[in-house]
Amino acid sequence: MQSVSKKFFDIARDNNLWKLHCYEESWAALQASRPAGRMSESLLTNSTASLSTLGQDSLRDLIEPPAPQQGEGSPVEPGALSLSERAKAAAEWDSSADGEHVDWYSEYIARHGPMSLSWVQQPFQKGEGRKPQPLEVKGMGLLKDWSSARQNKIIAPLDDGSVCIWDLNHSHSANSQSTKGAILGMSEPGALMANLSGRPERSPAKTSPDFINLGEGVSVDSFRRRAYLAVGNVLNEVDLETLKVVSQQRYPWSIFALSQETDYSVPLTLATTLSLQIHDARLSALEEEETISLRCEKNSTPLIPELDIFPYSDSPQLQLQPNGLPPRRIRSPGPGDENYAPLFQPGPLSILHPPAPHFNTILLAGRFPSILCYDRRFFPRLQSTVHSGGRLCGLASAPEPRFPVHADSTYLDSHNIVACGEYNGRGSLELYNLKSSSENREGNPSNRTSQLKPEYKNRQSAASSKLLSVASHGNRVVYSDSEGNVKWVERNGREEVRRWNINSSSPQFPFSKRGSVYKSAHNDDTPQPRGLWPSSQPQNNNSEVARKILPTGGNLLGDELLVWTGERIGRLKFSMPADLDEGMEDDEDDWFMHAEVDEQTREEMRHKKRDDWENEQRYAETMRRALERQADEVRWMGTDSMG
Repeated sequence: MQSVSKKFFDIARDNNLWKLHCYEESWAALQASRPAGRMSESLLTNSTASLSTLGQDSLRDLIEPPAPQQGEGSPVEPGALSLSERAKAAAEWDSSADGEHVDWYSEYIARHGPMSLSWVQQPFQKGEGRKPQPLEVKGMGLLKDWSSARQNKIIAPLDDGSVCIWDLNHSHSANSQSTKGAILGMSEPGALMANLSGRPERSPAKTSPDFINLGEGVSVDSFRRRAYLAVGNVLNEVDLETLKVVSQQRYPWSIFALSQETDYSVPLTLATTLSLQIHDARLSALEEEETISLRCEKNSTPLIPELDIFPYSDSPQLQLQPNGLPPRRIRSPGPGDENYAPLFQPGPLSILHPPAPHFNTILLAGRFPSILCYDRRFFPRLQSTVHSGGRLCGLASAPEPRFPVHADSTYLDSHNIVACGEYNGRGSLELYNLKSSSENREGNPSNRTSQLKPEYKNRQSAASSKLLSVASHGNRVVYSDSEGNVKWVERNGREEVRRWNINSSSPQFPFSKRGSVYKSAHNDDTPQPRGLWPSSQPQNNNSEVARKILPTGGNLLGDELLVWTGERIGRLKFSMPADLDEGMEDDEDDWFMHAEVDEQTREEMRHKKRDDWENEQRYAETMRRALERQADEVRWMGTDSMG
């Protein structure tokens, strides 16, 4: 009915209705329905209190939910409340910012719908007279198309020095869906290792590119259709129309992190081992040197000194350096210039340009105990630092930057900054508040100064191992850990929504009907079973981790999460696998050909058969995990316990 009637479509996709459904199946709604007398006041006021400070009743509530009781103090069912009361509770639970648009229908599907993982097409190295060898993917970026076609693309460098592009369109047609994840083109091998400067290299030529392999070495400019790829100490600018390197910039140290695209145009920021630098790619190094040389050769006219627009021809800005090289770069500081920020501790891992109106702010995190805050207007002076105490490797803003930006767009005064990393060997998920200073909030947004303040640090339930990457995904925060898990939590950083392990090969389905809280088959913190012969089952041995995660920013079929493992790229989709649907439909068509039933009965039988199939998948998954855990116990009794 939604496809043929706009009125039914508006009723079925009502945003307030689906927000109410998201709330009723959230952890907050479950907590609100628990008996007030059974919950300790200390647990309500301090969710991170130690177990020794909680009473016996509170510990029992944490381990085993209380059984429904009749009479006074019994849980309140969501349906027992009036619609206005439920809407008020959902509004209080909603963590979206004022003026932020959230598609709650897509949000509900992402929270409680089926989920599956598929891998993009594997690139191969073709050789004469030998078998093609698979190529490893050494990073990941997303080229966004803001036209009505929404022809998004995945950009990544390969270990042979080439650049590869995959299709990631948002079209709903069957033909377009079948091409998602397919390779669209590859550059020539070794394109990222070419020396465009023409200067002889002191060291011998390398046979393979030197990738840092930390996940932040790729940055994409969707408006200019350019990609910036860091290979060792070289920054390559690639034209995505021709897949050719158009400019290069060399730095004295290896490049560890590049800033990512945001909702305003600013120069690229990059972090090397011991410095933070700004690279303005609007004018390449060769073009700038030619422009400066041309200006040096021109004779100054009488109008130039009077207008004071250009410096004199004998100005130090236009004179050759003592070593005979062209004058210093004006737009982008060179590695030998003073216009760069030195780092007193090595190991920068993540750079963030916050969304508008924080146009001047640059945030840097890494293997040092604080987040460094810079102001682009006063660069390279350090503006402030915010102590973390952990070793951070990822930064993200919540809500994420909004694209495309319109002329009448309104900006939020504050944003949440989410950081991930480790603290004392455990995962650390940290929230900070970035807010514009009050004295210049009414003026021009480009003149605002931002301040970063800590809000909350989840170092108890985030993960038992280091967090690797973090991003804002809809009205949730998503992060990955070093055990292969991808977890979604509410924006407060406390309440887990769902999780997925990328080493799982079977799709994930909701385990409960509507009205109850979603539970995942992998929703526990116990080690995953390995089986009796773990080496013969690498898919169940947590052999891969998500080093970088990247939401696609779409809705419904376009809402995906890209996962980079260090060798290949996967697509986490909130739908059943296409080949699974096609196989089931073919089986159903063959079965219905021999049964003479009407359309209504056929639809009911189709749903029943699909439910039976899902139950079989759940049962098979549960039995597999039980047998593997039993095999782990046998192995421990036979080997580990004797040692």
